[in-house]
Amino acid sequence: MAYLTTQQGVISQGLRSLPKLSSQDEEGGAAHGFGGGHTHFEPIPHDHDFCERVVINVSGLRFETQLRTLNQFPDTLLGDPDRRLRYFDPLRNEYFFDRNRPSFDAILYYYQSGSGRLRRPVNVPLDVFSEEIKFYELGEQATNKF
Repeated sequence: MAYLTTQQGVISQGLRSLPKLSSQDEEGGAAHGFGGGHTHFEPIPHDHDFCERVVINVSGLRFETQLRTLNQFPDTLLGDPDRRLRYFDPLRNEYFFDRNRPSFDAILYYYQSGSGRLRRPVNVPLDVFSEEIKFYELGEQATNKF
């Protein structure tokens, strides 16, 4: 019998043990239908860029995306590791931008679309959105797209 202690008191909890394997089972026998022999798992190689997440804080609103999403556009502020580094806050492990929050949904979608699609949110004035495009260095082609 095992006991679990909580702030409310002690709770008893019965534990069942599983039956032991016979020596044949321990040596890889097929008594339990596991295919006889040892199972060997190979790690799947992968690039950390494919799974590493990046946190981007835009005036207090946090966004999260994958590093590979940003790296698709290396000529932009967020796509170039050296350019975005000056905005990195090591204490919070995030990039901080004191910029227009409603615009950033569209800026992030530019990266997430994979093709540089850009649409100005209806609640963001044209001049404000143009400034954000310039700040994030999306380029002339992005400016002409919206």
